[in-house]
Amino acid sequence: MDASISESYRLKAMSQKNTLFNYFQRSKASPTAAGSKQTEHKECTKSSTPISQKEHTQKNTTPKVHKQCNQSVTPKRPRPTGTESGSHEAGRKGSAKQFKRLRLQSDDDDSENDQSLANGKKVEDKQLPETIHSESDELDEDSEDEYQPKKHELSSDDEYADDAVDSAEDSPVKKTPKRAKLVARTPTCGSSADKKSPRVPSTPSTPAPTTPRPLGSATKLKLASFSAECEASPAPADDLADNWPHLKLDFLLPERRRDAAGRRPSDPDFNPRSLRVPADFLDKQTPALRQWWVIKCEHFDCVIFFKMGKFYEMFHMDAVLCVKELGLLYMKGDHAHVGFPEASYGRYAAALVEKGHKVCRVEQTETPDMMQSRVASSTKRTTKFDKVVAREVCQITSRGTRTFSAMEGDATDGELRYLLAVREQEVDGELQFGVCFVDTSVGHFRLGQFSDDCHCSRLRTLLAHYPPVQLLQARTAAPQRSRDVLTSLLPNCLKETLRVGEEFWAADKTLRFLAETDYFREGEDGSGELQWPQTLLDATRDGDTLHLNPRKDCELALQCLGAVTWYLQLSMLDTQLLSMRRFSRYQPPDVPGAAAEDGSPETPPDRPESDGPAHHPAGRMVLDGVTLRNLEIVSNSVDGGTEGTLLGTLDTCVTAFGKRVLRAWLCSPLRSPAAIAARLDAVEDLMSRADVMDDVTARLKQLPDLERLVRRIHVQGNSRLRAGGSHPDSRAIMFEQTKYSRSRVMDLLSALAGFKQAAQLLQSLAGTASDFGSYLLRCCLTLEKDGGKFPEYDEVLEYFETSFDQAEARKEGRILPSDGVDEQFDAARDALEQVERELDEYLHEQCRHFGCKVVYFGQAKNRYQLEVPDRAVHKAGGSYELQTQKKGAKRYWTDTTKELLARQLAAEEQRTAALRDISRRMFARFSRHQAVWERAVQCLGLLDGLLALARFSRGAEVSCRPELVTGADQAVLEITDGHHPWLGRGGGGADFIPNSVGTERGRLLLITGPNMGGKSTLMRQAGLLVILAQLGCYVPAASLRLSPVDRVFTRLGAQDRIMSGESTFHVELSETAAILQHATAASLVLVDELGRGTSTFDGSAIASAVLRQLLRVGCRCLFSTHYHSLVEEFQDHDQVWLGHMACMVENENQDDPTQETITFLYKLTDGACPKSYGFNAARLAGLPADLIRHAHQRARRFEQRVERMIRFTTVWRAAAAAAAQ
Repeated sequence: MDASISESYRLKAMSQKNTLFNYFQRSKASPTAAGSKQTEHKECTKSSTPISQKEHTQKNTTPKVHKQCNQSVTPKRPRPTGTESGSHEAGRKGSAKQFKRLRLQSDDDDSENDQSLANGKKVEDKQLPETIHSESDELDEDSEDEYQPKKHELSSDDEYADDAVDSAEDSPVKKTPKRAKLVARTPTCGSSADKKSPRVPSTPSTPAPTTPRPLGSATKLKLASFSAECEASPAPADDLADNWPHLKLDFLLPERRRDAAGRRPSDPDFNPRSLRVPADFLDKQTPALRQWWVIKCEHFDCVIFFKMGKFYEMFHMDAVLCVKELGLLYMKGDHAHVGFPEASYGRYAAALVEKGHKVCRVEQTETPDMMQSRVASSTKRTTKFDKVVAREVCQITSRGTRTFSAMEGDATDGELRYLLAVREQEVDGELQFGVCFVDTSVGHFRLGQFSDDCHCSRLRTLLAHYPPVQLLQARTAAPQRSRDVLTSLLPNCLKETLRVGEEFWAADKTLRFLAETDYFREGEDGSGELQWPQTLLDATRDGDTLHLNPRKDCELALQCLGAVTWYLQLSMLDTQLLSMRRFSRYQPPDVPGAAAEDGSPETPPDRPESDGPAHHPAGRMVLDGVTLRNLEIVSNSVDGGTEGTLLGTLDTCVTAFGKRVLRAWLCSPLRSPAAIAARLDAVEDLMSRADVMDDVTARLKQLPDLERLVRRIHVQGNSRLRAGGSHPDSRAIMFEQTKYSRSRVMDLLSALAGFKQAAQLLQSLAGTASDFGSYLLRCCLTLEKDGGKFPEYDEVLEYFETSFDQAEARKEGRILPSDGVDEQFDAARDALEQVERELDEYLHEQCRHFGCKVVYFGQAKNRYQLEVPDRAVHKAGGSYELQTQKKGAKRYWTDTTKELLARQLAAEEQRTAALRDISRRMFARFSRHQAVWERAVQCLGLLDGLLALARFSRGAEVSCRPELVTGADQAVLEITDGHHPWLGRGGGGADFIPNSVGTERGRLLLITGPNMGGKSTLMRQAGLLVILAQLGCYVPAASLRLSPVDRVFTRLGAQDRIMSGESTFHVELSETAAILQHATAASLVLVDELGRGTSTFDGSAIASAVLRQLLRVGCRCLFSTHYHSLVEEFQDHDQVWLGHMACMVENENQDDPTQETITFLYKLTDGACPKSYGFNAARLAGLPADLIRHAHQRARRFEQRVERMIRFTTVWRAAAAAAAQ
């Protein structure tokens, strides 16, 4: 009876398999066919999930659908026992339940082992298939390694599988069965996904004929319900995406949302970074998901990368976001769930961060063995939540906290990305700003406090010089003006508000915290003397020996430092960055005595003292944010890039730190004539030695980003990051640890090689450096002991060359110290060598005792068994313990071999412990010389910047050395045949028309001319040439004479600020007001068509008043206008030079302007232009000819009316004057 039932069910199952095969064939032939009828099995529909964006195939689909659709209604089938018949094994192979798992979408090779990680195998061949096979036993329904579709949460004992590794050699985690991870959520048969991408199952293998085994009741139930389940109509993919279980949780609904302290969003102290989750909900979770929810409660604004074994996995709302942003595939299960291998962390984390998200990396800090030991040694009653490996937050990464560590990968560019904290306060109508900003990839903190005008000019300048990618603000009622500036200038910046006191610390709390921690303490373990950075000492009150009381003019700055410190502590980066003690004071560039921000050692010893702000000024030229934008100095107005900017033209630097130095120079050009002359001398010397330029450039091109490498090595040498340290990363179980360790060692080797190449560069130029007349070049290329600025570090390099084999470290990715370098390692090695000698002596002694050849046998903890031939075993006494035997020999242990083995194991453990920390100790020793490396980087960056200026100067078709004028009665600016810095270069340079501008005929040049005649280009050209001259660079002109300019102001173009509610005309007047407030006799002012944003009369009146004020200030000014009344008003002024952009008019017609042909000559000519030829611009823009003619007639009537009014006014004034006489 059982045999007949078995045969009946077998035939029915084969028939249903054929039915499913035919269904897929129909779906392939007609992918738009309607779905089959609805089924009553709700679990089948519920388990249907959307297919990934990538098409894929699936092997042996029939058994998979069988299992998926019946799991909720079918009891588990018992595991097969060892006594099962061969027929069952053959049938099991015939069913061949194998699934093709999709490989994660990958665009590069940083996850080349993704497939091998997914399978738990090493893959040597790079040519991997498109899919990954994951074999699992279809009878193993309760496997710990696989997510079950019927379960809403992870199983309580999933941790034993989470940490599973298939190879004990490359993982510290206990070996357990393979886990079928990252399987795409597969819709049941007939799903809409199948219609879009039909999949035809492969032909199942035919098992050998065997006697069928009687089927169990569970299998019969599955086979009976198979047909109905396969006819079920699936839920649409979009509906499934909108119906995840987490979307129905009450505490996630906006109207029920609370933070961890129970506060509602309307509460002023509401913390948007946290979430309140009911305790009863947490108690219903599995241990792993409970851990996830606990971490999510504290970091609700982050995407949690939750480590489970070799994978980072995301759940619920994080999974949905990753599918949308990263294109990952949903795993099977009822809740949203995705993941990727550990090796792919850098790529996926960077992608999310660049899109404005924050990534919270959670690592396992225990292995299953460690967890079991913890539970066994616990004195408290343990629950299921204790029986889970510990996990901790190791880092939070956002736009402003990227460090480009070994896990994140190298930076793609040399640009700095600042994290900025701003605190504003209004005192007696004056705005006070405190700022602190840092680039976490370099670790240099700048903090300062300054007052500002009503236009926030200094704040705008700061944001232009150091553009932040993330902004920290205090949750207070900030002045409207500063809020508008930050909103309009930083539209794409990630902004976070911190609670005052708790997160945005007070100044005294900041100092107290820094004093109580070991950030600034000497010694590797942070137990030495407290060494405050000088910048922080200057911010405390005089006489305060404990340095806990802030100065009044530094309170806001220290508050901002407190906010940055709190945020770095939240991101787990405080120890890495603050311990570098790189602090400097920020001062706005227009503050007298403001220091250079590029850190270059370029102050000449013969620098003259200042005898007046217009002649021998100190400090730097001020380029505010408006000027940097209008002149497109560092970024263009199209896409924010460097193409078509002065930086893009000059930047031929070959090192990343050199590029950063050049950008700092451009944002703050020199102002001292001596400093400018020193740079010009260096550029001139380099231009005269093309061979030296080429040689130095070739050597510098080989250098890595030494500035960032120094920081990264310092971080890796921090004692908190050593194994067992206080930082969670020191306890993390990393399955790619070998890869990361190799990357860290390569950082050290790259830095050592880079500084060695720099030393060789100095040696090769030892004879040439003394021939240079330039003080700067001698500083860069001469050692400190010889009177230069380049540090001497040959002894340091020699130590690292002899302390370990660098070639072996580069090959193996680990550091093996040489003799005498590390006492702990030397002691362990000596102990091992001593044990080896004693083992050899003991083996010789045993050979003599037995009178034959005796060898050691065994491995690991079973080593050193004495293998004795059978003919001599009679000599083995009672002290010989038989362990194993083979044909012809027996193996023994003795008390001596056991003692030697124990000593060897202890020595090996000691050596392993020493090697585990030797790399960190090497990094720490390198970091002890941080000041030396920083000075070397400064010299190399300065040299690279000078080379870029020399290449630009040598490459210009026309160039001259600017002449600096000092001691003149009034400021001078004379440009002869000047060219635009980049419009005149390249293929179109021959067509560029040079122009001359001078103040010999007046400090103010009033420019008129036709529309599109080149007025704005001429003004921008003059401003750029002045900046180039004070940058210390040759300029593209026949000659240039100038008195040093203290500040360049621009009022160019027309744009509104919609984010701050400012109209175009309001923006014009705001920029004009800043000019009038800050301009001096040493300034250069460029004003283009002021007053065009309002009525003609109002605009011309404002332009006239501004022009008169500028004349009173006495600054050098280029003022363009279309108001011809201004020309008539100022044509007789002795300090006003009238000029116009020349043009040639053909077929001039007073009645029909559409017949005129105007040729722009782009040449500045004396005198005023008779009219602006606006109708020519209308014609070029394509306006209809009839419309232009009609407009021309109206214009003629307006002109006649104005002329009559002028004549009437003239006559009236004359009559009034006569009557008065």
